[in-house]
Amino acid sequence: MYLTLTLNPSIDCYGQLKEGADLVSGNGTSPATNRLTGQSFEVGGKGINVAKILNRLTEKDVCASGFTASFTGSEVIRDIESEGIKTAFIDVPGSTRINFKITDGHGNETEINGPGPAVCHDDVMHLISLLSGLKYDTLFISGSMPSSLDVDTYHEIASSALNNEPGLRLILDFEGEALLRCLPLNPFLIKPNTAELSALTGKTLTDDSSEDDIKEAALMLAQQGASNVLISAGANGAYLLTSRGDFHHVPGIRGEVVSTIGAGDTMLASFVHAIDKGMDIRASLEFSNKCAALAAFTAGLPDEKALSNIN
Repeated sequence: MYLTLTLNPSIDCYGQLKEGADLVSGNGTSPATNRLTGQSFEVGGKGINVAKILNRLTEKDVCASGFTASFTGSEVIRDIESEGIKTAFIDVPGSTRINFKITDGHGNETEINGPGPAVCHDDVMHLISLLSGLKYDTLFISGSMPSSLDVDTYHEIASSALNNEPGLRLILDFEGEALLRCLPLNPFLIKPNTAELSALTGKTLTDDSSEDDIKEAALMLAQQGASNVLISAGANGAYLLTSRGDFHHVPGIRGEVVSTIGAGDTMLASFVHAIDKGMDIRASLEFSNKCAALAAFTAGLPDEKALSNIN
């Protein structure tokens, strides 16, 4: 079973302004009104996105876990279960956050993200206890933590999972010091984008950086314990440094970008799915790059039918 962990899930509200319109703000004395031409809602959080894409690609059981709170948390669980995904969430005080993703009339995106509930260490221990009773072979830990938690929280959860599930594949997609502290656990796969890779290594990198520079940065993370490093590079495609030291690059795919939100999660989920289907590393990278592009060209996450048409 695939298990995904999202400690700070959300309900994402996607909105679009009319073509050519700018997002405007008030002048300090009166508010400004921005009128949307379209609006949609999707339950989000990086681990939940991964769970949905995995579920749309595979026949294997998928379970989503983490923290939820209040009526917004109930909607998160309802939405996930409506797709046939199993859930194992811990209910905490407060409310699950609502995020706003606004695209202006020029294609620029603005995000306004809620804070989520204040989760305490006792809640983390409750979650660890819950996870210890599940049977899974692959654990995805994705996205930000509630600000109330210590930077070592992900390390604590991952360490417990590895102790309870011998042979577990640990897959990590989050930022900063929390990720660096987990690298000695030898995760099977990590997936930074180029900006995150730059912050993790102290190297100045962009999506247009040379392959040599990106490989050098990926090697720095591999030397700290990461087995495989998958790097999303936006319009420049994706890179992969394998546990054998092989380095691959697939170029970006042209198309009209609707929203890049969820594209990286789609890349991660589809890459692991492709490996598990028996594709070789290069083919898996190419497949995941196509899936990520499809996500970027789609409002919300691509559905099962669209994903099934990728070859």
